[in-house]
Amino acid sequence: MSARNVENTKKVLELFCRKELAEAASYFAEDATLRNNVSPDVKRGRQAIYEHLVRWYSSFSDAAAHSMEFIDAGDTVIGMFHGEGTHTGPLGEFPATGKRYSIRYCEIYRFDAEGKIIANEAFYDSLSLLRQLGLAP
Repeated sequence: MSARNVENTKKVLELFCRKELAEAASYFAEDATLRNNVSPDVKRGRQAIYEHLVRWYSSFSDAAAHSMEFIDAGDTVIGMFHGEGTHTGPLGEFPATGKRYSIRYCEIYRFDAEGKIIANEAFYDSLSLLRQLGLAP
């Protein structure tokens, strides 16, 4: 079962990179949650997660993940990857800068018995991202 979870994590990231966002979101359970270390908001449900993915691409139209590594922990998978993109649209209150970012991410995926993602926790260095975009000193 755990090998399937690693494969599903890899598929989600690959689909994200190909901008197949609805398909990526389909790997999440209907009542899944998504949160990250940058915001106290929790995205609840597959539709909210899909909308989050769409917003990321509206901010970074060429967002990509590469150098992916996975740690198999049964019903939990840890994914580490290098993310990058160009700031082509608003990011919260910040207008597009046209600058690129390149940072490391760590994400924790928890799965149910059917192989659906029930929780995703993302961790990244938002200060480095903002500095690279010229939005923080």
